[in-house]
Amino acid sequence: MFTGNVTHKLDPKSRVAIPAGWRAAQGQTLVMIDARSEDKYRIMKCFTREAFADKIAHIRQQAEAQGISPGEIDLYVGRITGCSFEAEVSSQGKLLIPKAQRERIGLKEMATIVGRGAHFEIWAPADFEETNTPEALDKLKLDKMFHMLS
Repeated sequence: MFTGNVTHKLDPKSRVAIPAGWRAAQGQTLVMIDARSEDKYRIMKCFTREAFADKIAHIRQQAEAQGISPGEIDLYVGRITGCSFEAEVSSQGKLLIPKAQRERIGLKEMATIVGRGAHFEIWAPADFEETNTPEALDKLKLDKMFHMLS
């Protein structure tokens, strides 16, 4: 379970340290995909292979339940898998962020790593900060329902 968030400096090889509590992922291959947050910020989602397979299965199941044709589902899943790539967590607990992805999400010297339960996300620190202001959280209106942050 990936929880919490931390901002780390990218090393000269464009690697970021995975939080110590997540080091069980060390040596593990992760599936990474460019994505957009709910607020339309560019981010990188990182899944274990198992969590990625579970996510794809869930997407297929939800789409089938809505009556979407198998061909359309295959096209969508193909777009997801076609935009994803695998990366391994090094023995030092670092994850390489390729230059193209680093540039797409706007990473320069620092990266914010955010736990999302079954996966984690990599954000440009300024973008993550913007989504965590009191005003941004108020827009969600979920806290009024669940009372977790108030």
